[in-house]
Amino acid sequence: MSKMKTVEKGVTPRGTFQWAWLDKPDTKFDKSKYKVTIILEKGVPENDAFAKRLNDLHKAAKGNAEHRPAKDGDALAEDDEKKERFRGHWVVTFKTKNKPELRGPGGKNDVLAVAPRSGDYGRVAYAVAESGQGSAYRGVILYLNAVQLLERRAVSSGADMFEDESDEFGPDTARAESDPDVDGGTDPDDDASDF
Repeated sequence: MSKMKTVEKGVTPRGTFQWAWLDKPDTKFDKSKYKVTIILEKGVPENDAFAKRLNDLHKAAKGNAEHRPAKDGDALAEDDEKKERFRGHWVVTFKTKNKPELRGPGGKNDVLAVAPRSGDYGRVAYAVAESGQGSAYRGVILYLNAVQLLERRAVSSGADMFEDESDEFGPDTARAESDPDVDGGTDPDDDASDF
């Protein structure tokens, strides 16, 4: 097995998490890896520059264009109507074998007890590694180091809402309570530079 060479470390622009496997590894689809995909709006200069940088690193490492790290959501939607929601976005996935650090809006000193979920909003601390010469895979690999949750936007904040499939499900007339942790004053303009 060839040795990987780290070529860049950084933090993504802010985006929406998708396919978040952060509290436990994905054993069904991805050989027991923690992973998260971040969805970044196209046309935003910071997002476009980030996607271009990742794809340029991949090209410089002689990576196959089909396996670019920053995928064009428009192209994904053309091939699969289930991915229509990715139109107008960059789609970037990060993976690791080790459980990533999970941080809140406060950065390094704000450790999360509950992992971010698909639909939540935040950033990813990552490393880009170039595969070695003897590797069967050419190009770059994106490693997940940490995730910073900036805002909870996921529909469900815990276990599956419809976990109980019994016929006993009936209308709930009780008024919902607000959760102060969900809308707890996160400033979207806060740089959180200590992430």
